[in-house]
Amino acid sequence: MLDLRTFFKNHFDTDKISDDNMRKFAEIHLQRLSANNTGGQYTTMITSLTAAYTAYYGALQNEDAKYALQQGLTITLTNIFESFKSYVSLKEGIIRGTFGKESAQYQEFFPQGLLEFTQATLANVQVLIDRMVLYTDKYQTELGPALLSAFEDYKANFISAREAQLQKIGEVKDLKVVTSTTRDVVENELMKNVHLIAAMYIGNVEQCILFFDQSFIRDADTVEEEETPTEPTT
Repeated sequence: MLDLRTFFKNHFDTDKISDDNMRKFAEIHLQRLSANNTGGQYTTMITSLTAAYTAYYGALQNEDAKYALQQGLTITLTNIFESFKSYVSLKEGIIRGTFGKESAQYQEFFPQGLLEFTQATLANVQVLIDRMVLYTDKYQTELGPALLSAFEDYKANFISAREAQLQKIGEVKDLKVVTSTTRDVVENELMKNVHLIAAMYIGNVEQCILFFDQSFIRDADTVEEEETPTEPTT
């Protein structure tokens, strides 16, 4: 039974169509409209969709750039984290040799042994860095100022990298909202064009469908190979 409500839905408003596929679909649609706009009958559609596409693609590029920078900052943070763990393993022998493994001082540095450091994660490493700064400062006379300075550098570098990473994560989240909003406009313009073209060629399904490349918007498990379309008539 025919359900007219199907025609009133925005079928482009779905997370099943990726941002990249939406971009490609819109590009090809614009190309086909432009190629057949000899009489200017598609000018309004081209103008509106081009403006929406430009805003959307610009937002998408900005989001991608920020995400790439965020990933780079994550690598920087991870490198500092791994370097800190290696440095502690290297200097543990100095602390053990200075105070003895069973000493109260050694227990202040390593209450759970060295394993606590080798199994550290990004979630808890800040606590461990702070501990090393605290006790190398407390026992600076015995261990020397160089060790304290090294751990203070690790702390400063880690905090700086972590703050930069979190800032970029926040910026990427904000840009995703912008991208989503600009994509909504593209989705609306595309759905509008579907109805406008359908009204121009009522009942002529093959003529209407030639303005759209469905390969980018079908579900992956329902994609079928399409014959190369002929140019739509004007």
